[in-house]
Amino acid sequence: MILIEKKLTEEFYNHDQMLENRLTAIKYAKNIKRFGLILGTLGRQGNLNVLKNFENKINLLGKENVIILLSEIFPDKIKLFKNIDAFIQVYFDYMIFLSSIYIIY
Repeated sequence: MILIEKKLTEEFYNHDQMLENRLTAIKYAKNIKRFGLILGTLGRQGNLNVLKNFENKINLLGKENVIILLSEIFPDKIKLFKNIDAFIQVYFDYMIFLSSIYIIY
């Protein structure tokens, strides 16, 4: 006989801190000259339409971008790109941009 314990758990998230982090990243990104657009290659996580949308918007702002294909993102991989100021990880939809910009200080 297997006894299964049922627990009710509650998770918390500091939304104020998340919003502050996102706004800081957006403010910093306004002064960036070159973005790396990371398109995920695992499964179906990358979206070429979203990638093209980002590429067009960055070009309209007069900034440079580099498209990077990666299966997984690790800090050591990101550090190899010395000439890129910030990275945007392209996922399924546009709104994920706010939580997936990687700033190199």
